[in-house]
Amino acid sequence: MVSSKDMADLISLAKSKDARIVFSGDTAQIKSVSEGDALRVLERESNLKSVSLLQVQRQTNAEYKAAVESLRTHPADGFSKLEAMGAIREVDWRLRAHEVSRAYSEAAAVPNAKGQTRTVLVVAATHDDIKSVTHAIRADRQRVGELAPGEAFTQHTALNWTEAQKKQTKNYQPGHVLEFHKASNGVRKNEALEVVSADKGGITARRSNGEAVTLTSRQAKAFGVFEKQELEVSAGDKLLLQANRRDKHFRATNGELVTVASVEPGAIKLDDGRQLPADYKLFTHGYAVTAHRSQGKTVDYEVIAAERMAQDLFYVSATRAREGLTVITSDSLSLQESIGVSGDRQSASELARRAVASAASAGIDDFRHYEVQQQRPASPTVQQEINHHVNHSGIGISF
Repeated sequence: MVSSKDMADLISLAKSKDARIVFSGDTAQIKSVSEGDALRVLERESNLKSVSLLQVQRQTNAEYKAAVESLRTHPADGFSKLEAMGAIREVDWRLRAHEVSRAYSEAAAVPNAKGQTRTVLVVAATHDDIKSVTHAIRADRQRVGELAPGEAFTQHTALNWTEAQKKQTKNYQPGHVLEFHKASNGVRKNEALEVVSADKGGITARRSNGEAVTLTSRQAKAFGVFEKQELEVSAGDKLLLQANRRDKHFRATNGELVTVASVEPGAIKLDDGRQLPADYKLFTHGYAVTAHRSQGKTVDYEVIAAERMAQDLFYVSATRAREGLTVITSDSLSLQESIGVSGDRQSASELARRAVASAASAGIDDFRHYEVQQQRPASPTVQQEINHHVNHSGIGISF
């Protein structure tokens, strides 16, 4: 998940320090949020030697493992194998959340291969799906007595602003919360400030002790913007921790899934003995997550809820479990079509070769003439790559 710019910076740093870089990853999995598929380009375009794992290690069910192996290179075949093993369940869209909850409870009721309580995770395509699925699962668990009466806690929900949005003071509203992930001009790491006002002169925010602090747009990279929301938490609930914390008495990892042992006003105790500090507000229910959140996780069983999903997202989503999965959808044909579309983002070299190939197939020897015919002038950067390819038949990598 490294962008082209970050990869270029990393390589420059390594050169300056005379250091060696070891790349590790799977280019079939989720791409970087920022521009460029740097690792994929290096893998395909450079002369770097690579070593690959040839066997799937996570899946223990033979049918499931075969489907996973096919999904990576032939999504349609992999999907067909999931259908053959009965993993695809098509339902009325109005009942999808209920059916996901039913699949979740059915999977959780069966011990895992070691005879222990099964770990089950739902992977959903959208945040709206997560909300509806979480509501359905908690309602069903409350109905059968698996969740005790809960307490309301204030948590912070990310607004997911870009750096550009954070630099625009007009976007801030009183009540917004700024969570600092690194220290900045007197504000401590992990400190949360509440916005009081914002204008062209900066942002006025208030510390927990009431002290006012003025922030500038230059500090935007040091914090995220959140809003306060109430969340009911009960003993037995699953939570997703959404921020790293390395304090003396409390340690947490962003993306960690935990189980609540007990709750009381102002305090959440986990079944591993930890207690969430009063100033740790970055958590939510942990029954369902997005594909991005699921990457890197391993559970016994998983349930996927989706109508459409990009190829890399579905591949990651469908490979989190050891023992099996169920896919709940209201349109299996649409879902199968969507996972057949590659999300690879082409480099300048790849685009140049495609353009030359298109010209050749059209019977045009002079690419420049073809370009005029198509009335789609190339940008100077792409044109430089094209000229190099046409004149020298070389292959380059551009970051």
